[in-house]
Amino acid sequence: MLYLTDVALVEFAVLFFLLGAVAPLFKRDFRVSLPFSVLGSLFTMVVGVYGISEGIKGGIFSGIFEARVNVDPLSAFFTFVLGLIGLLSSVYLMDYEMRPRHLTFAVAYNGTLLSALLFLTTESFERMVLSYELLALFTYVLILSTAVRGDRDTPRNYIVLTQVFGVVPLLITASLLTTAGPTFGAIRVNLAALPVSVSFLYALLVSPPLVRSGAFPFHVWVPDVYRRVPSPVVPVLISLEAVGVYMAIRLFWFVLPLSKSLGYVVAFLGTISAFSTLYSFREIRLKRKFAYHSVMDVGISYFALGSAMVLHGSLAGRILLAGALFHTLYQVVYKSSIFFGLGAIEHYGEEPNVCSLRKLFRGHVMAFLMSISAFSMAGLPPLAAFVSKWLVYQGALLSGDTLVLLMFSAVIFLGLFPFASVVQVRKLNREMCKRELGAENVPFLLRGVVGTTAMLTVLLAVLPLLVEPFIVPALGEVTGFSFPSLAALFTARVPASLAAILLLIGTAYIGLRVGRMPTDRVSELLLIFYNMGGMLTVTKDLLLEGGKRAYITRILPILRSIPRHELPLVKDCDDVFDYPVRHLDEAMFMPLLRLISRMSGRAGERVYDMNALMAAFAVVFALLIILFGVVM
Repeated sequence: MLYLTDVALVEFAVLFFLLGAVAPLFKRDFRVSLPFSVLGSLFTMVVGVYGISEGIKGGIFSGIFEARVNVDPLSAFFTFVLGLIGLLSSVYLMDYEMRPRHLTFAVAYNGTLLSALLFLTTESFERMVLSYELLALFTYVLILSTAVRGDRDTPRNYIVLTQVFGVVPLLITASLLTTAGPTFGAIRVNLAALPVSVSFLYALLVSPPLVRSGAFPFHVWVPDVYRRVPSPVVPVLISLEAVGVYMAIRLFWFVLPLSKSLGYVVAFLGTISAFSTLYSFREIRLKRKFAYHSVMDVGISYFALGSAMVLHGSLAGRILLAGALFHTLYQVVYKSSIFFGLGAIEHYGEEPNVCSLRKLFRGHVMAFLMSISAFSMAGLPPLAAFVSKWLVYQGALLSGDTLVLLMFSAVIFLGLFPFASVVQVRKLNREMCKRELGAENVPFLLRGVVGTTAMLTVLLAVLPLLVEPFIVPALGEVTGFSFPSLAALFTARVPASLAAILLLIGTAYIGLRVGRMPTDRVSELLLIFYNMGGMLTVTKDLLLEGGKRAYITRILPILRSIPRHELPLVKDCDDVFDYPVRHLDEAMFMPLLRLISRMSGRAGERVYDMNALMAAFAVVFALLIILFGVVM
């Protein structure tokens, strides 16, 4: 039965985010918007809790505009995670020293949380596409309003990736699905009536979740963005990684039929994403270092998700899906805690690096809290990543699938490097950095938020029953299988469960040994991977340079009047602005004119009868229009 109060929870969350966006109009300070952000995030958490227990379905703001929401257990789980991180980030920012563009930041920050909420709660594919675009635009403005002035490359690269590989495929898909129905369920039922194959839809929809999550091959924006924006803003972007995982589950389980081939692709891309952790050893800037680990964590989630698609219907598939949800939740919490801790360093005007840690926090409670979060990321037993990888490893061992096991072997190898990276930071901290003390009085709100998230990384791992009310209903909805308890998943097959635990302990021990090695020795061990990355970079540069030269030598002479003997002098696209543009008709039609001339045997003729050729084009196009009009 539908109650007004159910939908009103979503309406109140939306309303408070809207008030937070406009609050700086009355006082030029972004902090006046944060109480509204806190209230909006609290209602978002309540939406998640109520959606798990009762479900929320209906129209919001009836009479103003019609927008229907459907908060089922799956969306409720991710909605609660979004509200939790939004609440912690908003409280943290109240006492954080930052000088953004106040109104722009307030609109972008609240708009990001609002559009993510609408994305998670909608039951319409078209509104999901709209929310995705709003999410891309608001996060772009958020990065632009907080990044260093003059830095335009970072936000530009981000928006290009999200638009080209996120929004454009979604818009094409939306145009193809207009006749299928307004909701996810209706689309699923009417897929057979669509004019395109399901494989084509798979090809369109595989990239938007990966772009949103920052997974390979669209991960390139993550290190730069996470370094450029203030650390307390990064957890909001990390929560959007979870939104990407939700999108993949919603599309590939509830809209399109499950595909084993697509599962292999998703698992493979997740495995490749995990290799980014190797590049953390070359970073002393902690924000970029942990950004590379972030890409790895997202990769593990997608490896588990793709493997669950491959093994759908089996016990191993259900365990892997549970591991993907657990790891998504845990990595959002412990990475947010790490970046909140780094924000306390930025609060005092320092760039977070291995020496600023020792300078500001040696012997401080902040060092202890950040260590808990870092060890949780590293998979040290019995902390967060250890628990989630326990499920992932157990499910992969039970799979019996050769390709999944091959990818799993790479995941095992890469699993030792997060702990090795943490040990390396502590070693460099002792060996290279001065024994200075400072910043004894970290503001209470900053310490409180870091402490809360750090304790959550421990409690949620040691007591996974705390999240059982969220995980079990979401798993049941996705798989259609009733889970008695989480304990039944962790010990579903005792030999595989024990093997997973031993693998995790073994990789932690090897990671400790690798982290204690001299940095140059580690770099020698990883040289093959660095060379692979270098080869890919060189290949990319060669392709870009080759494409640019082809454009300059082949296309630009058609568009601009460049004498042939001066063409070798044109080295870059900027050089062609010294030459006049050809006539508009020549610029538009010259390539087609030359093609027709060559086909008609007049390729050797240097002077073209432009009027005759233009008339021929007009006749041909008129005939084509008539032909298509009759046939269609």
